[in-house]
Amino acid sequence: MKVEIALLWDKDTLFRKYLIDKGFTCEIVMPSTLSAPFFSFTGYKLVIVPAGFGNELYSGMLKALRANSVLIKDFVKMGGTLLVSGALSNKDAYNWLPIKIEYVMEKGRVKIAVVKKHKAGGIVEKEECMCDGYFSEVEADGEVILREKDKERKAILVVSEYGAGVIIATTIHEYPSEGFIAYFVEGE
Repeated sequence: MKVEIALLWDKDTLFRKYLIDKGFTCEIVMPSTLSAPFFSFTGYKLVIVPAGFGNELYSGMLKALRANSVLIKDFVKMGGTLLVSGALSNKDAYNWLPIKIEYVMEKGRVKIAVVKKHKAGGIVEKEECMCDGYFSEVEADGEVILREKDKERKAILVVSEYGAGVIIATTIHEYPSEGFIAYFVEGE
């Protein structure tokens, strides 16, 4: 069986069970595997970095992401999709990405406003969701797809094309919809 989704995390997670229950093939890629000399993202279509990756209380992934940023950049550049969720930390937890985004941790339920139509906007299929923050700054190449529906218009989902692939950064603190995953794995 060909595994199409890599979850970058330092232990098993319910996120993997959610994806498998939805019919997707998925495996956890731990820091030791990510750092192995012959590890490759070949065959994966989607790489997911779950929420909390920047907070040491939840995960030890941030060091591995920084140490292997070239490998991750190359995966996207060659046509892969990278989904990065909220860091749950006000540290500079996104500096391993090839794009510049600034994150502010601010947990709460938000109403969603669509800024631009994009398949990534289908990450959530309701008008309100939990968010763990927002993006206060987005590089010029990044497009804000979803934002909070308030006066401040805080960005909660950003898409940036990088090489032949795409980087999706979101602060939505809920599992992605089945349709979202299917589109980025199967192109449907």
